[in-house]
Amino acid sequence: MRFWKEMSETRELDIVRVSAGTMNTKKDLVIREIPFSILVNGKEIVTLLCSPGKLDYLAVGFLLSEGLIKNNSIIKGINVGKDGHYANVDLDEDFQIPQGFFQKRLISSGCGRGASFYNPEDIEDCKPIESDIRLSYNLIFDLMKEFQEKSDLFKKTGGVHSSALCNLNKIEIFAEDLGRHNAIDKIFGECFLKGIATKDKIILTSGRISSEILIKVVKQGGGVIISRAAPTDLAVGLAEKMKVTLIGFVRGKRMNVYTHNFRIQNSQ
Repeated sequence: MRFWKEMSETRELDIVRVSAGTMNTKKDLVIREIPFSILVNGKEIVTLLCSPGKLDYLAVGFLLSEGLIKNNSIIKGINVGKDGHYANVDLDEDFQIPQGFFQKRLISSGCGRGASFYNPEDIEDCKPIESDIRLSYNLIFDLMKEFQEKSDLFKKTGGVHSSALCNLNKIEIFAEDLGRHNAIDKIFGECFLKGIATKDKIILTSGRISSEILIKVVKQGGGVIISRAAPTDLAVGLAEKMKVTLIGFVRGKRMNVYTHNFRIQNSQ
């Protein structure tokens, strides 16, 4: 049960709209951006820049992605500050930040979060995906259409990314955030807290599929990741190695399948 009131994710501003040589004053909605600190058992881990929604899910998803908690970790509670600028995750275990966690890290290609804590060695902890999931081209198009229709914040502001976890029938979990990494973390954090399985599921994202995004999906057992946007060459290479089906540029009735197309069948 969530005991705090979430902040509004948008702010109304007065703007000047210029169109065809004319200027008009009007109201417009912009996405809110806040600094959000994540603590574990009272120890501050990181501060992210994010949208102020589903912050408990973001905190847990980030900790999962970074390997600071495991899928069998027990969370006693999550205290989100009234101002939404921090969350303390209370674990039912002693917590120590792994030695070297803040060292030898890369600057992420992500948006909305600044420096990432990904290490090139992260992929060594991942195992190739063994997934029996099979899907059709028509299902991919249908899921992407449903995905776009659910993107309310994007329709209002044009300033967020979206992510979703899907089964072979529908979208199960959906999240939006100004950062594409954050949106993915919110998905996996919600799955963790609600006990929703992530194996043999499909991940949808509106943003670029980079190596960091691919690693997040692999760590949670996802065998298929689909985007309206492009992948990077490193993400494609990792997807090939990790046996992930990677699909990009899903628009209208076309797509690019970059890796492991054996999971996609031509029938409905």
